Amino acid sequence: MTDTWLVIARRYNPPMTARIDLRSRALGIVVADAIREARTLVGWSQRELAARAGTSQATVWRIETDRAGRLDARVVERILAALGLRPTLELNDRHLEDRRRQRDLVHAILNPQVDRRLRRAGWQTRTEVQIGDPEPRGWIDTLAYREADHALLVEETKTDLPDMGALQRTLTFYDRAAWATARRFGWHPRSVHVLVVCLDTTVVRQRLAANRTGLATAFPGRADAMHDWLRDPSAPPPRGWTLTLTDPASRSARWLRAGIADRRLPAPYEDYASAARTLPARDRDAHGPPVGR
Repeated sequence: MTDTWLVIARRYNPPMTARIDLRSRALGIVVADAIREARTLVGWSQRELAARAGTSQATVWRIETDRAGRLDARVVERILAALGLRPTLELNDRHLEDRRRQRDLVHAILNPQVDRRLRRAGWQTRTEVQIGDPEPRGWIDTLAYREADHALLVEETKTDLPDMGALQRTLTFYDRAAWATARRFGWHPRSVHVLVVCLDTTVVRQRLAANRTGLATAFPGRADAMHDWLRDPSAPPPRGWTLTLTDPASRSARWLRAGIADRRLPAPYEDYASAARTLPARDRDAHGPPVGR
């Protein structure tokens, strides 16, 4: 969840700190209340505060009554300083991690290929779908819908897996939010399924192996069952969330591999860096310049 706070520390005895959630209150009202309260506490008139801040009494009045229209940040700063107030604006940008990841070079190659695979299998797709309106709380990499069985697919593309717990928390949120999001596109799902498509690297395989027990519980779906169901709505749906591996350079029809891969077949890439060196050239050869930076 996005948190936007204005923290106002007052230099009085005893010291007081006001923490206001700007999602529920307009900035102008927060500033007006803080200035009016502090001015009254120190016993100044609006005229005296204006003189100390180098502005007019009318300006102070307009700010205190939230009638200033657009706040002049420099004037407000002088008024707050005169009152001994130290404002701090804290912006929580956790929800932007999805956007940073989606601009990642390898992710920008892998995710469009997942989208193309789904479209070829008859799915309607939307990529980089915002969750939360009007306040974004995350972005689903690919949201897909199949009219034949009214199935909704939440697909998350991962080029690395540094935090399995964070991944599961994100997927839980997306799983719940996907129903309402689908209706925005005129889709009417009867079931929601979750698919994680990971870049097949040695490092990812090692992390999956280290979390083998937990993965069996969190991701009971099988790659082969998911692959068959994506292509055929009459096939049995996967049993729960499914985590798979893939190589975006592969042109194989069976593009989803088991999360715990066959150790006899080495991963196509050692780690993210090796994929970043190799994939852009292959992607340009096959599809033109890669999407993203």
